[in-house]
Amino acid sequence: MIIGLHEERFWHEGKFMSTFFRKDMKVYIYSGADTPYAEECIKDFNAPSQELLDDISEALYLHCADSLNLWAEIDKRDEIEKAMAVEFAPCMDKSKLLKCLRPSVLSVRESLDGQIGWQAELECQWEPEKGLEIVVLGGKLLYLGTFADNSPWDEFPQDDSSNYAART
Repeated sequence: MIIGLHEERFWHEGKFMSTFFRKDMKVYIYSGADTPYAEECIKDFNAPSQELLDDISEALYLHCADSLNLWAEIDKRDEIEKAMAVEFAPCMDKSKLLKCLRPSVLSVRESLDGQIGWQAELECQWEPEKGLEIVVLGGKLLYLGTFADNSPWDEFPQDDSSNYAART
């Protein structure tokens, strides 16, 4: 249920309780999308399928590994790993990385094909400057990577090295 819905310059903004992450989040409802559709997107966000969770976990692991390697180049890897909610390891249960995510905004744009599609902005220790972005359409992970303000109806080339969803 969306509460406190009000109009901003480019979208309507409200809040909802993410039952999956157990925290309040903002929701942005862009022009062309309506509140009932946004409620469906929230419902989808709060109840991901196991397949979607597995895909997100795998992509998170790959993104985290690459980011930690970059932090190592400037001697910050230990500091970043220490701040993470879980211990990063090659043989870890990748779903544990979900505990490192702090979601902030769920963006809902007009559905172009009748499917449920959403984009989530999240914070995590290994991507402190730009944050993470997850884009889902029809229950399928399309994009996971550094925040780029994508829409579920954008094109996501399979050879895009910044899209960790394409690597799974």
